[in-house]
Amino acid sequence: MSGDSISNIDFEFWSILASTDPQKFEQLRQDKISAVIDRATSQRQQRLRALQWKIDRIREQHKDSATAACLAISELMWETFEHLAELLRAQSENGLSAPTPAFEANIIPFPVKSNS
Repeated sequence: MSGDSISNIDFEFWSILASTDPQKFEQLRQDKISAVIDRATSQRQQRLRALQWKIDRIREQHKDSATAACLAISELMWETFEHLAELLRAQSENGLSAPTPAFEANIIPFPVKSNS
């Protein structure tokens, strides 16, 4: 089975499909990615489609080496992360901060162990 959600991916299925039927693998890959993007808010869909376009171009550029494609995609991820970190630092330096999310938690006290 191919897995119906991002958290339920059958890697064995995808690995076998990629090696035995690359065209079907690519079609199913695109279908799964589109399904995930379609579930996002309309504002995020445009950004996700642009990001997926970049990833697909990287994969095309490195079609002879999955490792090289993976490294290039990882580099894109880190560049984006560093950019976001810089934005956060700049906001912090200007006295701005991200809102603190409200959390509710049931805190369970643990007894303190005595050393005697």
